[in-house]
Amino acid sequence: MSPEEKDQKIERLEQENQALRQKIAELERRLGLDSQTSSKPPSSDGLKKKSKIRTQSLREKGKRPSGGQLGHPGQTLEQVLQPDKIVKHPTPCSCPGCGCDVS
Repeated sequence: MSPEEKDQKIERLEQENQALRQKIAELERRLGLDSQTSSKPPSSDGLKKKSKIRTQSLREKGKRPSGGQLGHPGQTLEQVLQPDKIVKHPTPCSCPGCGCDVS
């Protein structure tokens, strides 16, 4: 290869390299676009998850403790000896899906 051919080839490769760099930059710019940064509809964003930046609540901690008043009795549903109504649910002998014995 003569020196002139080498220079021409180098010039051609540099031009191609510059064109490819511009194309990569344009593709990377378009890759970063979503419905938040362009006029695209949200349905075009795909299934990628958005990263959550804030991990803590913005609310300030209150001065008072959480929970009820001190000394106030709580209310909880208790079991009773004589319930008002008893509902019996029959247990199946076989699986409704495949028919196998469940006992």
